[in-house]
Amino acid sequence: MMMIIQFLLGASLASFFNLVAVRRQRGESIVAPRSHCDCCGGQLKNFDLIPVFSYIILMGKCRYCKQKFSANLFTVELASGSVAAGLNLFEINCLYVGMLIILIALSSFDIVDQTIPTDGIIMLLLVCGLSNTHPVQEILIAILIYLLIQFLNHHFSWMGSGDIDIYFCLWLALDIPSLLWQTFIACVAALLYLIVAPWPKNSKIPFVPFITIGFYLTHQFQSILLPLIS
Repeated sequence: MMMIIQFLLGASLASFFNLVAVRRQRGESIVAPRSHCDCCGGQLKNFDLIPVFSYIILMGKCRYCKQKFSANLFTVELASGSVAAGLNLFEINCLYVGMLIILIALSSFDIVDQTIPTDGIIMLLLVCGLSNTHPVQEILIAILIYLLIQFLNHHFSWMGSGDIDIYFCLWLALDIPSLLWQTFIACVAALLYLIVAPWPKNSKIPFVPFITIGFYLTHQFQSILLPLIS
């Protein structure tokens, strides 16, 4: 029963982040107007807004005009609910959960318009900073490396600058083996996504969701993964 409650809470949180991301993109308030179909404007009922389950019941379509809803946002809800259901509340690490929640929120923004809000990066930096165990010398070196990578990326566009910001934040909270595993899992997940999904027209994909997957799986299986490269 507790796992079901945790699943619903996690999915609901992701649903809220999706709403904020979509409405922020449009410049709309998150309070008004009420949730509606973007295609026909039909106002959605309360039972149309139950995370995950409403999407399944309606088969991913608007009740009125049958326009398809975003499968990506549904996937975020499903994944977030599953992550929340898998958390052990008796061994919970508040800072870890805080980082996970922020990453899920940033994933929603990245999926909606491939932008990462600065305030989200600042929040992640603060939470990761509280988990920092690196000495000052290493932090200063890391900042120089971060600035160099951002400078080079600005000219060559290897990846999104927001992704680099996130990796710097996570480095503060993780050791190198954890960061390597997190990156490896994120890249494998992204490749699997590209195999299944249509190739994007601009050859760019939102990478924050895959960073989040790598972060979660590395933490969940750290007792198995970390000894392999430590």
